[in-house]
Amino acid sequence: MDFIRKVTVIGILSLLTGAQIIVPNNHTSRENFPISIATVQAATITPKAHAEDIIQTVATAFPDDDLPTFMLMDSMPHYITAATTGTHDQANYNILYFAEDEPIAIDDKQLNDLTAIASFNKQTFDSEEEATEAVNQVLDLQGEAVDLGFGITGYLQGAAGSTYLNWQEGNWSLVVKTLNQSDDDPTQLAQAVVTYLEEVFLPAPQSVGQITLNGSTNETETTYQSQIIIWQAGRTVYQVSHSDPIQAIKMVGSISEPTEQ
Repeated sequence: MDFIRKVTVIGILSLLTGAQIIVPNNHTSRENFPISIATVQAATITPKAHAEDIIQTVATAFPDDDLPTFMLMDSMPHYITAATTGTHDQANYNILYFAEDEPIAIDDKQLNDLTAIASFNKQTFDSEEEATEAVNQVLDLQGEAVDLGFGITGYLQGAAGSTYLNWQEGNWSLVVKTLNQSDDDPTQLAQAVVTYLEEVFLPAPQSVGQITLNGSTNETETTYQSQIIIWQAGRTVYQVSHSDPIQAIKMVGSISEPTEQ
């Protein structure tokens, strides 16, 4: 399946144990994030204009890949910016995205002390087999059957204080995890994701893709790595992470269909 479903998303920018997280830290210290990309920054620039500058600058810096354009949620500060690992290695790089109250240039030193909301990561392996293994896809279609809508069935089961709801769409395996102590129901989030995927194009994994979403609302610590979407294309593995589960889906969808706010 080339793509799972199509979208018109309004706006640019709006666990299961074992799912591999390629991004090394949930901390935004940027010892490994040198200042490498210049961008226009003006005190009076609007959030929309600044976002367009940031997205275009990052896209120009990494021309070999389609990058996300839709990271911000309405509840977040309205100025997007980014920190990168530089352009010297186009086969392996990481981009952290930030939401701030004022415009900040890409790779500005003050991002050292700020908290990322999302990331995009590219890692290239020696073979397709290694890339496929790195995705660490989980296929667990056992447990209580749950109707997720649109003819899709999920499978609900509990383990080690958590509840997992698994299902599959094309080459994507999806799981929503909730903590039993939170009384959160993974079904509602899973149904919302299925509904979005009726409209959103996601990049098509060549062989495997894994979407791992955390559906508990009372997590003691939510980071930009709370939601992980990872897929393989040849020898390359791409990963998107975000602090919010639905926004993570939208962010990946914006890779296939760039959107504007």
